[in-house]
Amino acid sequence: MNFRLLSDVVEELSAQVIGARLERVFEGADGNIYLLFRREKKNLILLLSPDRSLPHLHLVSSKPAAGLYPKSFVLYLRSHLTGTRISEISLMNQDRVVILRFIKMKSEYCLIFELIGSSANMILTDSSLKILAVYYERPPALHVSRPLVPGIPYSVPEIRPLQAPSKPIPYTDRSGTSENVIAPNKRAQLFYQQQHEQKQLLSIRTALSSHIHKTLARTERRVTALSEDMTSANRIEEYKQAGNLILANLDSLRKGMALVNLSGFNGETVVLPLNPKMTPGQNADKYFKKYKKAKAGRDIIKRRLRQAEEEMLVLNKMQARVDHAEDLGEIYGIRSELATGGYIRNEVKGKVLPQSASPGYKKIMFQGWEILIGKSAAGNDHISTKIASPNDMWLHADGLPGSHVLIKNPDRGDVPEDVLHKAAALAAYNSKGKNADKVSVTYTYARFLKKPKGAKPGLVILKERKSIMVRPEIG
Repeated sequence: MNFRLLSDVVEELSAQVIGARLERVFEGADGNIYLLFRREKKNLILLLSPDRSLPHLHLVSSKPAAGLYPKSFVLYLRSHLTGTRISEISLMNQDRVVILRFIKMKSEYCLIFELIGSSANMILTDSSLKILAVYYERPPALHVSRPLVPGIPYSVPEIRPLQAPSKPIPYTDRSGTSENVIAPNKRAQLFYQQQHEQKQLLSIRTALSSHIHKTLARTERRVTALSEDMTSANRIEEYKQAGNLILANLDSLRKGMALVNLSGFNGETVVLPLNPKMTPGQNADKYFKKYKKAKAGRDIIKRRLRQAEEEMLVLNKMQARVDHAEDLGEIYGIRSELATGGYIRNEVKGKVLPQSASPGYKKIMFQGWEILIGKSAAGNDHISTKIASPNDMWLHADGLPGSHVLIKNPDRGDVPEDVLHKAAALAAYNSKGKNADKVSVTYTYARFLKKPKGAKPGLVILKERKSIMVRPEIG
């Protein structure tokens, strides 16, 4: 945690929580440790995150959900600190090490939080700084310069020289409030909340991309196999021709023949294997039965091939949306759609995955024209089949997975060239061609869109189309 921000947070905490009673210690569902204080009929919730990738400490504005199975360290804190009062909170050795002192009658405890990057740790000691419990134990060993285990004295880590002056942590306050008027704990909460969301977004994006990649690879193998089967199935006409040739040459054929050379209808010689135990008529019937069976099989293969190709298209679109997802609501929505489509399970360890609270599309205004951009397959479907009017202009990156874009045209007039170009640039940006120099974008009036019966969300067919080359542009 940034030393400058930590110093400000500790200074503010010292003014707010000293003398407060510790009512509860619990581990949140997010894995952080929470201390619930009560002072002057007011609750204060202190978050301590021992996550070594992003350790931090600050007050939070609301009590989070508690985890089901707290770690033994949390249980130890709960049994020793509940009911105590905090008497001090300060930095040790002017480093990123915070000490919180708790007293209860004649007992005194120190909770020490070392917020030093990958070495972050939390230690509970008695008044003499003898270690009672450690979050990340570090047993004595040849390569361990500072062991941390219960029963031994605690020693402060050596202060590390700063390579550069500590700068304030930047963050984006969504309310637009100036950073200078936000209290340190609130500032820390905003920053680490955003960091946590970005970390979650990256984690879910990586997991979904991996799953989509594996599913796509299986689907591509299925398409290849079905295409090969389709090539074989297309030879069924040979069975029909064989039956007809036998019937046309019944006078020259007899039972007992195993192989015959017959003149085909195109004049070429055709070699036909026969069953010598069957009559010529029975051999013809056998070829006709093969033809009927192969024809039925070809129809099944054709349907399965079409389904597999549609699935590839959906998965490629899903991957593009995963790559472009900008917030947790959007990525949760994609994960929910994948679960609904049967591509992933909708539960993890018995918990239902969070659903998206974000709309299926976003809207921007450009030169007085309303442009809608699909944020999901369902959103694409919604704007293309539910919102679109016949004279609205529909756009999509040509041959690339991406968002459907719609220019609303309530006056049924001509769409200005600047507006069309802007919408096309947005369609290019919200596609897999986002990083390309130029992208071909298809556009047409919504009246020329058709959604095939039973097609998956986001899939439409165009009766007419035109194209425009544009540079991708963010909205």
